[in-house]
Amino acid sequence: MDKNIELFVKEIVSELNCSEEEKSDIAEEITDHINLLKDDYIERGLSDEAATKKAIESFGQPKQLRNDFQKSLSPYYKIVKIGTWTLFCLYAFIILFNLLFQRIIIRISDYNHAVSNNYELINRYFYTPPNSNGFLDIEVWQINANIIPFSNTYNYIVNNQNYNLNIVIENTIGNVLIFIPLGIFLTILFKKFNTLSKMVICTLIISFTIELLQFTLRVGQFDIDDILLNTLGSVIGYLIINAIIKGTSFFKVRVFPKSTN
Repeated sequence: MDKNIELFVKEIVSELNCSEEEKSDIAEEITDHINLLKDDYIERGLSDEAATKKAIESFGQPKQLRNDFQKSLSPYYKIVKIGTWTLFCLYAFIILFNLLFQRIIIRISDYNHAVSNNYELINRYFYTPPNSNGFLDIEVWQINANIIPFSNTYNYIVNNQNYNLNIVIENTIGNVLIFIPLGIFLTILFKKFNTLSKMVICTLIISFTIELLQFTLRVGQFDIDDILLNTLGSVIGYLIINAIIKGTSFFKVRVFPKSTN
């Protein structure tokens, strides 16, 4: 960390009346914001030293900032922190329930219904041809997996007349929208996702894992388009929250601290 930034941050947080954990969260938050400002000034042509000085000056006066932070700490700091984590956990549960758990429950229900009524079980999520050799048959994989980027998305858009509108929207725009909150939550709650590249890698891993589980459990088809569109949504969320951080003075006294995890 730049020594001047470190001293500036220490001047603000050292006299705050709060726990050491809260001071650490606030110090990280201030440092992140100043570094964003510094990067902006460097991009405009300033030297590293000049950019640091300009970023500190534009951030505000330590005494006023300290007072503002102190006001934000009580009683809303902990409430908002807990509330944000609660919303994130609720969002994660909803995503996993819709994409995995609900489908597993439906498959079990379909199986029980087929057994009790003595008819052939049909998997509504995963197609297995009658003459195939089962899940490991290459033909089954070809039918239930798409590894060509945007081929299915292109087909939905160009041949939309062949599909219900809700199917087209769900498999294109829907896959983007459902991951926008992920980009926002990860940026707010986890300091290690403060760069676009890390956000992209994290979302690719999460979305790939979900697609792989759907395919392996036969509760969905593996589609590279879903992974790419999910990642696009997460990136949009990341850009939205960072635009807010950079563009508004409200986030100088930010009530959404990042976890040190």
